[in-house]
Amino acid sequence: MNKLFRILRRSVKPDQSGETSHEAPAEAPAAGPGAGTPAASPDRTLFIGHTRFSVHQHGSGYFNATRGADLGAGFSEEEYTRWLYSETRLAPRTEIFTTLSLPQLELAARHHDVVHFVSYSPSLPEHHKAELRAAAERHSFLRLNETTKPVNSTPSRALVNKALAERSHGSRPFGVYRLDDDDLLSVGYFDQMATYVTPRHIGWWVSLGTGFSAIRMDGKYAYTRELYYPKSAFGPMAVAAKNEDGEILNLSAPKHTVMDKFNPTILDSRAPAYFHIRHESQDSTVKGSVAPFYPEAMSRILGEGPADLNQVSELFPVLSGLASHEPGPAERSVQLSTGSVTISREPVTFEWPHEGPLALVLTPSGDAVLKANQVQVRLTVAVDGGAEIDAAASKFFTQAKLRHSDRDGTFWSYMPHKPSGFGHVLPIEPPQGLHVTEITVVTGKPEEVQMESIVAYPLPVRKS
Repeated sequence: MNKLFRILRRSVKPDQSGETSHEAPAEAPAAGPGAGTPAASPDRTLFIGHTRFSVHQHGSGYFNATRGADLGAGFSEEEYTRWLYSETRLAPRTEIFTTLSLPQLELAARHHDVVHFVSYSPSLPEHHKAELRAAAERHSFLRLNETTKPVNSTPSRALVNKALAERSHGSRPFGVYRLDDDDLLSVGYFDQMATYVTPRHIGWWVSLGTGFSAIRMDGKYAYTRELYYPKSAFGPMAVAAKNEDGEILNLSAPKHTVMDKFNPTILDSRAPAYFHIRHESQDSTVKGSVAPFYPEAMSRILGEGPADLNQVSELFPVLSGLASHEPGPAERSVQLSTGSVTISREPVTFEWPHEGPLALVLTPSGDAVLKANQVQVRLTVAVDGGAEIDAAASKFFTQAKLRHSDRDGTFWSYMPHKPSGFGHVLPIEPPQGLHVTEITVVTGKPEEVQMESIVAYPLPVRKS
């Protein structure tokens, strides 16, 4: 892995458009395996990739954070800029992109000709620019594109022409892919995609539908699940080429979810190809006001079952030892029940001394699974300073799928009946200023339910 971080010298050239691109000098020697993109070769498939790194685009209709209040967050430009460049949002993205995404691309690119552009605005805070420049020194395939222009998810025609100018590619087809700054592509991504970069597929798109997803918690990745998401934003690729007139065919980027309405689309879901990271600063989670993160994030990735962690390590070596199945940090788990416990109409209550969100896991005995509305979870909550629960807190609980009981003042939910693969998981997230003090479980139906274990995982408190 040390070869991944070999330092290569760079020259910085001004772009004719006024943008700045960081490119390897023409006389740079070819890098060895794992140390960068080798010199162009007819035997190697060319891939041109693009990452839009927190580009300042206030007013764009493409993101929740930039849409008007009717459809998105409704941020003013000042609010948007403060949100876009906050350390809470940027720090994890810079870390993921520079220490995970790019080293993963380095491994995947060993047998292919890869050029990857990262676009960002001049207003990006300087220390994050410095991290990108350092990454460009480590990875010879990386090109930096500082620009004041609007930026699409796929590389612009100018950027593609820039990559083509570095090599004599002629009219041969090449792949054009997108990568978000907080997603990873597997070591086999380019091998899988190279199959489709052929003359007969020029004008087509390719979507690799299978991958993994997890929730980022304190620099590690919990609740790692298989994910099936055809036509996702996780590494879709267009097959492009230059025609006889020098025009580049198939660079338009339709919305990924409807790409097949605009171009023939190949869907290949035979092998996991991406690792999608869920974290609370993602644009898709921005609502314009504080809203629960864990309940939505966990429900979105429940789908296909627990990931094969050996396969995760094999396809994503940079995550080796960082991914886990548990819905929270395993070392912080709290065993609420000592041995098996019977849940009935008679409530069973556990004290909960921890503040912040938690994930409750009920594991039925034997091969049993919970039925819909079979087990009810009631939460006793306290307000810091002894104040009353206000309308904003009540709304937050509702968004977290917790209902209020006028009878006893608790907030409650039915335990999800869909199993996670190792138990039934209920994410619980109180609003700031409130904390859970007791957890009560009781059946919602007459029959008793035998539980092998009841475990809770304190989850990281969101950063303000």
